Amino acid sequence: MLNRRSFLLGGAGAVVAGAGAVEVFGRDRFLHRLGLTHSPDHRVPPSGVRVKEGHLPDGTRWAMSRPPGPLAGAIICLHGRGENHRFAFDAVHLHDVVDVEGARLAVAAVDGGSDSYWHARADGTDAGTMVARTFVPLVRKHLGVERLAVLGWSMGGYGALLAAERHPDLFGAVVASSPALYPSFSQSAPHAFDDARDFTRNDVFAEAGKLDSSRVRIDCGRSDPFAPADRRLVERLGPRVTAAFPPGWHDSAFWRSVAPAQVRFVARALASPGQVGGR
Repeated sequence: MLNRRSFLLGGAGAVVAGAGAVEVFGRDRFLHRLGLTHSPDHRVPPSGVRVKEGHLPDGTRWAMSRPPGPLAGAIICLHGRGENHRFAFDAVHLHDVVDVEGARLAVAAVDGGSDSYWHARADGTDAGTMVARTFVPLVRKHLGVERLAVLGWSMGGYGALLAAERHPDLFGAVVASSPALYPSFSQSAPHAFDDARDFTRNDVFAEAGKLDSSRVRIDCGRSDPFAPADRRLVERLGPRVTAAFPPGWHDSAFWRSVAPAQVRFVARALASPGQVGGR
Protein backbone atom coordinates (compact mmCIF):
# COMPACT_ATOMS: atom_id res chain seq x y z
CA MET A 1 0.00 0.00 0.00
CA LEU A 2 1.27 3.45 -0.90
CA ASN A 3 1.83 5.92 1.89
CA ARG A 4 0.48 9.46 1.71
CA ARG A 5 3.63 11.01 0.26
CA SER A 6 4.00 8.30 -2.36
CA PHE A 7 0.40 8.78 -3.49
CA LEU A 8 0.85 12.53 -3.76
CA LEU A 9 4.06 12.31 -5.76
CA GLY A 10 3.07 9.36 -7.86
CA GLY A 11 5.17 6.85 -5.95
CA ALA A 12 7.16 4.50 -8.13
CA GLY A 13 4.84 5.09 -11.05
CA ALA A 14 1.68 3.64 -9.51
CA VAL A 15 -1.54 5.01 -8.08
CA VAL A 16 -4.22 3.07 -6.20
CA ALA A 17 -7.54 3.17 -8.06
CA GLY A 18 -10.64 2.16 -6.16
CA ALA A 19 -10.80 -1.27 -4.55
CA GLY A 20 -7.37 -2.67 -5.21
CA ALA A 21 -6.94 -1.74 -8.86
CA VAL A 22 -3.65 -0.11 -9.84
CA GLU A 23 -2.97 2.24 -12.72
CA VAL A 24 0.69 2.58 -13.70
CA PHE A 25 2.05 5.81 -15.17
CA GLY A 26 5.79 5.02 -14.91
CA ARG A 27 7.53 6.12 -18.12
CA ASP A 28 5.11 8.93 -19.02
CA ARG A 29 5.36 10.39 -15.52
CA PHE A 30 9.16 10.34 -15.74
CA LEU A 31 9.11 12.08 -19.13
CA HIS A 32 6.68 14.66 -17.80
CA ARG A 33 8.96 15.44 -14.87
CA LEU A 34 11.79 15.98 -17.35
CA GLY A 35 9.66 18.40 -19.32
CA LEU A 36 9.49 16.11 -22.37
CA THR A 37 5.72 15.58 -22.28
CA HIS A 38 3.21 18.29 -21.57
CA SER A 39 -0.45 18.86 -20.82
CA PRO A 40 -2.57 20.55 -23.47
CA ASP A 41 -2.88 24.28 -22.88
CA HIS A 42 -5.24 27.05 -23.89
CA ARG A 43 -4.11 30.63 -23.55
CA VAL A 44 -6.32 33.61 -24.26
CA PRO A 45 -5.36 37.26 -24.75
CA PRO A 46 -5.60 39.56 -21.73
CA SER A 47 -9.12 40.91 -21.50
CA GLY A 48 -8.31 44.10 -19.66
CA VAL A 49 -11.08 43.28 -17.20
CA ARG A 50 -10.11 44.79 -13.87
CA VAL A 51 -9.47 42.49 -10.93
CA LYS A 52 -10.45 44.13 -7.68
CA GLU A 53 -8.95 42.97 -4.38
CA GLY A 54 -10.04 43.33 -0.79
CA HIS A 55 -10.18 41.48 2.49
CA LEU A 56 -12.70 40.04 4.89
CA PRO A 57 -12.97 41.48 8.42
CA ASP A 58 -10.43 38.92 9.65
CA GLY A 59 -7.92 39.94 6.98
CA THR A 60 -8.52 37.05 4.58
CA ARG A 61 -7.80 38.24 1.05
CA TRP A 62 -10.19 38.03 -1.88
CA ALA A 63 -10.25 39.07 -5.54
CA MET A 64 -13.13 39.67 -7.96
CA SER A 65 -13.66 40.60 -11.59
CA ARG A 66 -16.80 41.36 -13.55
CA PRO A 67 -17.44 42.05 -17.21
CA PRO A 68 -19.29 45.25 -18.07
CA GLY A 69 -23.06 45.14 -18.22
CA PRO A 70 -25.62 42.97 -16.43
CA LEU A 71 -24.51 39.69 -14.89
CA ALA A 72 -26.02 36.22 -15.13
CA GLY A 73 -24.17 35.11 -12.00
CA ALA A 74 -20.78 34.61 -10.43
CA ILE A 75 -18.23 31.80 -10.20
CA ILE A 76 -16.86 31.24 -6.70
CA CYS A 77 -13.31 29.93 -7.12
CA LEU A 78 -11.46 27.66 -4.69
CA HIS A 79 -7.71 27.43 -5.21
CA GLY A 80 -5.44 24.42 -4.87
CA ARG A 81 -2.89 23.48 -2.27
CA GLY A 82 -0.16 26.06 -1.74
CA GLU A 83 -2.01 28.70 -3.77
CA ASN A 84 -4.15 31.71 -2.85
CA HIS A 85 -6.94 34.01 -4.01
CA ARG A 86 -4.96 35.11 -7.08
CA PHE A 87 -4.70 31.63 -8.60
CA ALA A 88 -7.90 31.81 -10.68
CA PHE A 89 -6.68 35.05 -12.25
CA ASP A 90 -2.90 34.66 -12.46
CA ALA A 91 -2.57 30.96 -13.36
CA VAL A 92 -5.84 29.97 -15.06
CA HIS A 93 -6.83 33.47 -16.27
CA LEU A 94 -10.46 32.55 -15.78
CA HIS A 95 -11.64 36.15 -16.11
CA ASP A 96 -9.99 36.32 -19.55
CA VAL A 97 -11.67 33.05 -20.56
CA VAL A 98 -15.02 34.45 -19.44
CA ASP A 99 -14.40 37.49 -21.68
CA VAL A 100 -13.49 35.40 -24.74
CA GLU A 101 -16.55 33.21 -24.22
CA GLY A 102 -18.78 36.25 -23.90
CA ALA A 103 -20.20 34.91 -20.65
CA ARG A 104 -22.00 37.30 -18.33
CA LEU A 105 -20.21 35.92 -15.31
CA ALA A 106 -18.20 37.50 -12.54
CA VAL A 107 -15.24 35.61 -11.07
CA ALA A 108 -14.65 35.74 -7.31
CA ALA A 109 -11.94 33.98 -5.33
CA VAL A 110 -10.91 33.91 -1.69
CA ASP A 111 -7.80 32.70 0.13
CA GLY A 112 -8.72 29.47 1.90
CA GLY A 113 -5.26 28.73 3.32
CA SER A 114 -2.43 26.76 1.77
CA ASP A 115 -3.57 23.32 2.93
CA SER A 116 -6.98 23.78 4.54
CA TYR A 117 -8.72 21.40 2.13
CA TRP A 118 -11.71 23.69 2.56
CA HIS A 119 -13.17 22.08 5.68
CA ALA A 120 -13.15 22.53 9.46
CA ARG A 121 -9.75 21.78 10.99
CA ALA A 122 -8.45 20.99 14.46
CA ASP A 123 -6.72 24.39 14.60
CA GLY A 124 -10.13 26.09 14.63
CA THR A 125 -10.13 27.27 11.01
CA ASP A 126 -12.98 26.35 8.68
CA ALA A 127 -12.47 27.59 5.13
CA GLY A 128 -15.60 25.88 3.85
CA THR A 129 -17.88 27.63 6.33
CA MET A 130 -16.08 30.91 5.64
CA VAL A 131 -16.97 30.61 1.96
CA ALA A 132 -20.64 29.84 2.57
CA ARG A 133 -21.35 32.23 5.45
CA THR A 134 -18.98 35.13 4.84
CA PHE A 135 -17.61 35.22 1.30
CA VAL A 136 -20.79 34.33 -0.59
CA PRO A 137 -22.81 37.13 1.08
CA LEU A 138 -19.98 39.55 0.33
CA VAL A 139 -19.94 38.49 -3.34
CA ARG A 140 -23.68 38.94 -3.64
CA LYS A 141 -23.49 42.37 -2.04
CA HIS A 142 -20.57 43.61 -4.14
CA LEU A 143 -21.77 42.19 -7.45
CA GLY A 144 -25.54 42.26 -7.06
CA VAL A 145 -25.96 38.63 -8.14
CA GLU A 146 -27.98 35.74 -6.78
CA ARG A 147 -27.03 32.79 -8.98
CA LEU A 148 -23.69 31.22 -8.15
CA ALA A 149 -21.43 28.42 -9.31
CA VAL A 150 -18.42 26.98 -7.51
CA LEU A 151 -15.26 25.95 -9.35
CA GLY A 152 -12.10 24.56 -7.79
CA TRP A 153 -8.75 23.10 -8.77
CA SER A 154 -7.14 20.09 -7.07
CA MET A 155 -7.61 20.77 -3.33
CA GLY A 156 -10.18 23.33 -4.41
CA GLY A 157 -11.90 20.81 -6.68
CA TYR A 158 -12.39 18.60 -3.66
CA GLY A 159 -13.56 21.68 -1.74
CA ALA A 160 -16.06 22.59 -4.46
CA LEU A 161 -17.66 19.15 -4.31
CA LEU A 162 -17.72 19.22 -0.51
CA ALA A 163 -19.25 22.71 -0.46
CA ALA A 164 -21.99 21.65 -2.87
CA GLU A 165 -22.81 18.65 -0.69
CA ARG A 166 -22.91 20.75 2.46
CA HIS A 167 -24.91 23.57 0.83
CA PRO A 168 -26.96 21.94 -1.95
CA ASP A 169 -29.16 25.02 -2.50
CA LEU A 170 -26.30 27.50 -2.74
CA PHE A 171 -24.72 26.66 -6.09
CA GLY A 172 -26.42 26.23 -9.46
CA ALA A 173 -23.35 24.54 -10.92
CA VAL A 174 -20.35 22.68 -9.51
CA VAL A 175 -17.11 22.31 -11.45
CA ALA A 176 -14.16 20.31 -10.16
CA SER A 177 -10.85 20.43 -12.02
CA SER A 178 -8.72 17.41 -11.11
CA PRO A 179 -10.32 17.20 -7.65
CA ALA A 180 -7.92 15.87 -5.01
CA LEU A 181 -9.83 12.75 -3.98
CA TYR A 182 -8.10 10.05 -1.95
CA PRO A 183 -9.04 6.38 -1.48
CA SER A 184 -8.25 6.53 2.24
CA PHE A 185 -6.71 8.68 4.95
CA SER A 186 -3.45 6.71 4.77
CA GLN A 187 -3.10 7.70 1.12
CA SER A 188 -4.02 11.36 1.51
CA ALA A 189 -1.58 14.24 1.24
CA PRO A 190 0.18 15.40 4.40
CA HIS A 191 -2.00 17.87 6.33
CA ALA A 192 -5.04 17.30 4.08
CA PHE A 193 -6.91 15.82 7.05
CA ASP A 194 -6.26 15.95 10.79
CA ASP A 195 -6.77 12.23 11.29
CA ALA A 196 -8.80 9.27 10.01
CA ARG A 197 -11.99 10.54 11.65
CA ASP A 198 -11.55 13.92 9.98
CA PHE A 199 -11.18 12.11 6.64
CA THR A 200 -14.38 10.15 7.24
CA ARG A 201 -16.33 13.26 8.27
CA ASN A 202 -15.33 14.99 5.03
CA ASP A 203 -15.51 12.16 2.52
CA VAL A 204 -17.21 13.46 -0.63
CA PHE A 205 -18.04 9.91 -1.75
CA ALA A 206 -20.15 9.31 1.35
CA GLU A 207 -22.53 12.19 0.59
CA ALA A 208 -22.37 12.21 -3.19
CA GLY A 209 -26.12 11.56 -3.27
CA LYS A 210 -26.67 15.16 -2.15
CA LEU A 211 -25.28 16.44 -5.45
CA ASP A 212 -27.55 17.18 -8.41
CA SER A 213 -25.33 15.34 -10.87
CA SER A 214 -26.85 17.13 -13.87
CA ARG A 215 -25.19 20.30 -12.54
CA VAL A 216 -21.79 18.76 -11.81
CA ARG A 217 -18.82 18.79 -14.17
CA ILE A 218 -15.52 17.00 -13.47
CA ASP A 219 -12.41 17.35 -15.65
CA CYS A 220 -9.20 15.43 -15.02
CA GLY A 221 -6.18 14.60 -17.16
CA ARG A 222 -5.64 10.95 -17.99
CA SER A 223 -2.14 11.04 -16.51
CA ASP A 224 -3.21 12.81 -13.34
CA PRO A 225 -2.63 10.74 -10.18
CA PHE A 226 -6.17 11.60 -9.09
CA ALA A 227 -7.75 10.24 -12.28
CA PRO A 228 -8.70 6.80 -10.83
CA ALA A 229 -10.49 8.27 -7.82
CA ASP A 230 -12.10 10.97 -9.94
CA ARG A 231 -13.42 8.34 -12.35
CA ARG A 232 -14.86 6.44 -9.41
CA LEU A 233 -16.79 9.53 -8.30
CA VAL A 234 -18.07 10.06 -11.84
CA GLU A 235 -19.35 6.48 -11.83
CA ARG A 236 -21.00 7.10 -8.47
CA LEU A 237 -22.77 10.22 -9.78
CA GLY A 238 -24.24 8.39 -12.76
CA PRO A 239 -25.03 9.25 -16.39
CA ARG A 240 -26.25 12.82 -15.83
CA VAL A 241 -22.85 14.10 -14.69
CA THR A 242 -20.65 15.87 -17.23
CA ALA A 243 -17.10 14.53 -17.16
CA ALA A 244 -14.02 14.62 -19.36
CA PHE A 245 -10.72 12.74 -19.05
CA PRO A 246 -8.61 14.01 -21.96
CA PRO A 247 -4.80 13.78 -22.15
CA GLY A 248 -3.17 15.87 -19.44
CA TRP A 249 -1.47 16.11 -16.08
CA HIS A 250 -2.09 17.79 -12.74
CA ASP A 251 -1.03 21.29 -13.72
CA SER A 252 -2.20 24.76 -14.69
CA ALA A 253 -1.69 24.08 -18.39
CA PHE A 254 -4.32 21.35 -18.29
CA TRP A 255 -6.66 23.50 -16.19
CA ARG A 256 -6.39 26.32 -18.72
CA SER A 257 -7.20 23.87 -21.51
CA VAL A 258 -10.53 22.84 -19.97
CA ALA A 259 -11.51 26.29 -18.69
CA PRO A 260 -13.51 27.35 -21.79
CA ALA A 261 -15.75 24.26 -21.62
CA GLN A 262 -16.17 24.80 -17.90
CA VAL A 263 -17.23 28.43 -18.37
CA ARG A 264 -19.77 27.39 -21.01
CA PHE A 265 -21.11 24.71 -18.66
CA VAL A 266 -21.55 27.24 -15.86
CA ALA A 267 -23.19 29.77 -18.18
CA ARG A 268 -25.77 27.18 -19.29
CA ALA A 269 -26.39 26.02 -15.74
CA LEU A 270 -27.00 29.47 -14.34
CA ALA A 271 -29.19 30.44 -17.29
CA SER A 272 -31.56 27.50 -16.91
CA PRO A 273 -33.36 26.06 -13.90
CA GLY A 274 -33.55 22.66 -15.60
CA GLN A 275 -31.04 19.95 -16.39
CA VAL A 276 -27.68 20.94 -17.82
CA GLY A 277 -25.41 18.77 -19.87
CA GLY A 278 -23.02 18.69 -22.78
CA ARG A 279 -19.33 19.44 -23.09
